[in-house]
Amino acid sequence: MLSSALLSLSVLALSTNQVIAWTDPFFVIQHGPDIITSRIDPVISPGGISSHVHSIVGSSSFKPTYTYDNSIAGKCTTANIAIDHSNYWIPQLYRKRDDGKFDLVKMNRANTYYLVSDSISNYETVCCFTCSSSTPSDLAQSGSQNEQVYDFPPGFRMVAGNPSRTTYNASNYADKAISYVCLGVNGAPETGEFPKQSCPSDLRAQVFFPNCWDGVNNWLPNSAHVHYPLSQGYNSGGPCPASHPKRILSVFYEFHFTDRFTYKDGARVWATGDDVGYSLHGDFTMGWPKGFLPKVFPYGETCAVDFSLENCPPLKPLMTTNGSACRPDEGFQIVNEDIGTNNPIAKLPGDNPAWGRNGAKKPDPNYKETATFTTSTIPVPAGWTKLGCLAEPKGSRALTGASMTDQTMTPTKCINFCSSKGFSLAGVEWSVECYCGNTTTKTTLSAINNNLACNMPCNGLDYSAGYCGGSSLLTIYQKSGNSVSKAASSSSSTSKISSTSKASSTSKATSSAAKATSTARTSSATSKAPTSSAKSTLQAKSTSSTSKTSSATSTSTAKLAGHKRREVH
Repeated sequence: MLSSALLSLSVLALSTNQVIAWTDPFFVIQHGPDIITSRIDPVISPGGISSHVHSIVGSSSFKPTYTYDNSIAGKCTTANIAIDHSNYWIPQLYRKRDDGKFDLVKMNRANTYYLVSDSISNYETVCCFTCSSSTPSDLAQSGSQNEQVYDFPPGFRMVAGNPSRTTYNASNYADKAISYVCLGVNGAPETGEFPKQSCPSDLRAQVFFPNCWDGVNNWLPNSAHVHYPLSQGYNSGGPCPASHPKRILSVFYEFHFTDRFTYKDGARVWATGDDVGYSLHGDFTMGWPKGFLPKVFPYGETCAVDFSLENCPPLKPLMTTNGSACRPDEGFQIVNEDIGTNNPIAKLPGDNPAWGRNGAKKPDPNYKETATFTTSTIPVPAGWTKLGCLAEPKGSRALTGASMTDQTMTPTKCINFCSSKGFSLAGVEWSVECYCGNTTTKTTLSAINNNLACNMPCNGLDYSAGYCGGSSLLTIYQKSGNSVSKAASSSSSTSKISSTSKASSTSKATSSAAKATSTARTSSATSKAPTSSAKSTLQAKSTSSTSKTSSATSTSTAKLAGHKRREVH
């Protein structure tokens, strides 16, 4: 390792998009559950409906068409770095039942790595890979310690893997870059297809992206603007081809899926219909502020922090514990179809018959796409208006007329309850609690502030962040024609729902070696019940009262080929 004095001379920022990297910034962005699960893919199917369902993390402003400006304009991100508004996605995983139907398998967390690939070889923990032959004329000047590493330009996107792949070639870097680890099984090897056993501490699906760029295009069909190194491994700082001479940061995904099932060959199925695992692939769209990532490079080894982002000076002030509370921006689009959120489905969405073990995919020649996009809206009864987010007065309640709880709470249920009691104000809190009144107590409606964290979704609705309050925060609804602005002079003795059972609305990320991604709220409520709402066909964010925490973390000693990494995360 270079001394700090020598390091400061050895690492030189050339511009806002280009640096010389002598050491190895290596940090991991953690994500909670998906932001959206739907047949949307703005890279391969821009503006249209994707061929299969994806599980997506990152910016809350995810749309069928990608633009850099839209991504960075998102109100939040699932990442634990607040300014990372990139989006990352892979296919959704399903499980085929004995009756032929399919159960959706929740993605419970994801990790997205950023590495300077020139130094990855220093972390090598396994034998070298079969390398393609090359001649000096094939090689760009690369692989040296002072190789330039370029930032992703705004609008950059890329794909790794092939959703139609049916074979595995160990000498092909594009195939080797797609892999699996079975967590909770000592000695389980990294595999190029679904593991031949159950994975009690998660199935970890892994995608490593190309790290050589043509330096010109933000996107080309089939990701032709990026390339893997010519030798030394797909995850190395080996030489780039002359056609793709510019080194970019290496991006690597780990998507974790619950896999506590009795093993059965062919039961795991990607949304593509693939029951072997070769069709795993990943998409990436750039959403970092322009010029930020190169600011990390001058810190060199100081920012080779793995999961401990608080030890990297440029990242520390940007850390957030709010990633798992992030929900899609209001009015987002989604494909209006049943993807198996609340019930088994007879077939996979799109034209995706099961394939893999029985050979290549055989699409239905008569298939016609009938699904359409729908704009997500939250129904509010006629004659009522959503006012916004109001903080509860300290040690009291803002609305004291009546209250109830419902494990499938919606704004409509709360409003109808309050209206039936003759009240003109209704407030929903903590996803499942409803409060009513005609006046507010120890506060006023003028104190409504939509910058407050009323970001909990309603337990009875999908994608309803902001409509069912937060921790000691009410989403307030008012009957039209009523105006309340003064606080009531006295408080009611109506019994209150205990707030002692509430947990923080966001799970705090820690810096320990056993970190798990921050999780959704831990309410005292029971798990989310199915609802007859039309939204029940859409994939919900995790709103269960059961916390997806360390029970899903890895206890495996398996290591990702080519990386020095923590054994538990």
